[in-house]
Amino acid sequence: MTTLRFDPRGREQDPVLAKAAELPKEIAPAHDLWPGIAARLGESPRSVKSFGWPMALAAGLLVAAVSALLTWGIVREPTPASAQVANTAPADPAIVPVNYGTNSAVSPAELAARDELLAQFRRRIDRLSPPTRDTVLRNLAVIQHAANEIDAALAQDPASGLLNQLLHDTYRRELQLYSTVVTAGGDSTRST
Repeated sequence: MTTLRFDPRGREQDPVLAKAAELPKEIAPAHDLWPGIAARLGESPRSVKSFGWPMALAAGLLVAAVSALLTWGIVREPTPASAQVANTAPADPAIVPVNYGTNSAVSPAELAARDELLAQFRRRIDRLSPPTRDTVLRNLAVIQHAANEIDAALAQDPASGLLNQLLHDTYRRELQLYSTVVTAGGDSTRST
């Protein structure tokens, strides 16, 4: 094996370096190579156009409009349901079960089971301390508000699996609220 020394003095004596020195420093292509490449790829040669200022202006206006709409939507967002209900007076003493609306998928059997638990709830609610009772009634109002919103959304999209799951969760929370009061019994110090 021959080892080539890299030495500026030996450039003239080294045959490989001598041949490399004879090569031209720059080679310009004889013609535009792209049409030949495009033809081999099966494409027609086309010129590449830039966006131009009208397209850039339109894109900028679109970004500004979307940003303004998102900001407006965030600023106009209503207060959460819990904050709205917390500021209201306690619900009417005549406890009304949650109405799930015409678009809900709560079955009559589920409503009948709920009504049995509701009868026990009505007998036990008066045994709770007034602050606890007010909290329970406010929670019941939040559940009613959620059921109303889900019913309105289901009117727009009745096949939504997410909305039906939310409705089922709302129904379950109503039953949990009734059950908690029923199992609290006569203990007026226990809060829910």
